[in-house]
Amino acid sequence: MRDTVYLPATHGQPADRANAPVRTPVRTGLHAPMAIAVASTGLALGIAADSLFHDGVGAVAFALWVGLVALALVALVWRDQRALPRESAFWLVSAIVFAGCLAWRDADVLQFFDTVATLGCLAMAVIRLRDARAGILAERLRDTVVAGIRAGLETAFGVLPLTVRELGVPGRSSAAASRARTILRLALIAIVILLVFGSLLREADPIFASIATIPALDVGDIVGHALTILFVAAVVAGWARSALLPRPSNLAVPAGFGFSLGAAEVTTILGTLNLLFAVFVIAQLGWFFGGEQFLRARTGLTAAQYARGGFFQMLWVVALVVPVLVVTRGALREGHALARRHTMLAMPIVVLLGIMIACSMARLNLYVSIYGLTTDRLYPLVFMAWLFATLLWLSVTVLRDWSRPFAIGAVLSAMATLFALNALDPDAFVARLNVDRAARVLRADAERLDVEYLAGLSGGAVPYAVNALTAPRAGDTAVPSDDDARRCAAATKLIRRFGPARAYRGGGPVDVDAQWRFWNADDALASTVVSRHFVELLAIRHSACAASRLASPNGSPLPTAQ
Repeated sequence: MRDTVYLPATHGQPADRANAPVRTPVRTGLHAPMAIAVASTGLALGIAADSLFHDGVGAVAFALWVGLVALALVALVWRDQRALPRESAFWLVSAIVFAGCLAWRDADVLQFFDTVATLGCLAMAVIRLRDARAGILAERLRDTVVAGIRAGLETAFGVLPLTVRELGVPGRSSAAASRARTILRLALIAIVILLVFGSLLREADPIFASIATIPALDVGDIVGHALTILFVAAVVAGWARSALLPRPSNLAVPAGFGFSLGAAEVTTILGTLNLLFAVFVIAQLGWFFGGEQFLRARTGLTAAQYARGGFFQMLWVVALVVPVLVVTRGALREGHALARRHTMLAMPIVVLLGIMIACSMARLNLYVSIYGLTTDRLYPLVFMAWLFATLLWLSVTVLRDWSRPFAIGAVLSAMATLFALNALDPDAFVARLNVDRAARVLRADAERLDVEYLAGLSGGAVPYAVNALTAPRAGDTAVPSDDDARRCAAATKLIRRFGPARAYRGGGPVDVDAQWRFWNADDALASTVVSRHFVELLAIRHSACAASRLASPNGSPLPTAQ
């Protein structure tokens, strides 16, 4: 068979033939029946993708397709007479859950991370099936990384050996199956000839067109559908093939990273970080106890100006410390003394980072008290909290030479954090917090509620935006000159995004029969709320836009705050 290689074997041979090479077959590819099953499954899922996604990738359609992919992989594994590992089953179920979250929340950030999580779970399911030594329970993280790289290459290019080599390998098949394949092949040839030449003849003669009822062909449309089907089929077939290939026997992952660190290197790297972080903490304590007077004396900034910056840079600092500690620990030379030194130098870094994160939280609280909360601040805050929890877990596991549970805790906590964000609905949380803050804030330097920003959030925040926009305005309150411009922009956004004449979320018109594929819970809630207050929003848009034009020197609406 062309999908096998041969290794020498001498066990059980006579003495005079002990040194003669005896070829023992070792399978390196798929058998013909499995290759046919993988190819046909990929083609079926490609057709399903073309049918579900031809108007755009809808949330419900994507979740349904991911469910079909997971079921197809399980069916292929059972057909190969293999047991589905529990870890692979966990990843497939998790992929379906995160794909379902796309139909739950419509915030762009959440949709991006839910999509990444879905694809990551599908990849991990294949990695565990491909190699029992890899996966979240692997003894070494680098084994999973190498297995992931191998699975990625096999997914991208696996359709080539599948179609060129493995489908052509002769296998056992019954006479009935052989006749069925022959009939199917001949039928496909006849159908193609009828469609192509029949369509041309219909166009050539109206009498023939009145007799023959052959559908007209749109070549561009056919080519588009064919390319979509073939592309998805190739990717899915390569992905499934990677899961069903025999376990690689020649995979040798080195124990280190290609370099080693001694006492001098470890002391320099971690000691420098300790010194730098300690100086930073001392500077933060000066602001914490000195207040705005200290800020003005040292930087010339007000508290409001100081609260605006630095948060994302701190996020990168925390994000980079985790790989630094993991890599330096993995590259240590042998010896308990060196490992103990690494632990003693790494623990102060974790403590100092905790203090730095606490200072960043205080700085964020100052920002929220003046400007209100935004999703651009909330997501990094959650990510930073997860990173710090990962650092604590790293100090409990890796820094105590108990590294195997580290990846398990880090990945599962990341998945739990993402699901918690879906349950929280960050856009609705931000809108609710800002509305509550605007109701109780009395500080003169605090900004008013930005209804234009609320109107630009996802569907879960729309009820708060509509309520804030339609609430009666106090007649004795001094209204800023740009308030009407913000209300005009907010009402316009809500009507355009969720009003009766809006397009579907994918970006264009869609047939009524296809709208179920793009259904989203947040989107449906927002549409219901806007429809209920549609007349009020039209009136607000008319009055606010007219007032902003009168207030503008050139007769156009005032620029709104960013």
